[in-house]
Amino acid sequence: MSTLNEIKTAIDHLNPRDKALLTAELFAMEPEPDAAELAAALERGLRDVEAGRVRPIEDVRAMIPGWISKS
Repeated sequence: MSTLNEIKTAIDHLNPRDKALLTAELFAMEPEPDAAELAAALERGLRDVEAGRVRPIEDVRAMIPGWISKS
């Protein structure tokens, strides 16, 4: 996967939960997030934890190659 369009297409094929996990991973890579965005992301994350919608980061990293190869 080498182009932005290929990546967007792969992301479009993710289920909502996997999109949320990817969003969290990408957000974590941002060096200086906006304070309001950070607060909102933390609230979403806490709701996901409380609802049991979490996976260890090792599992998420292992899933990424499968996500990007499904296009």
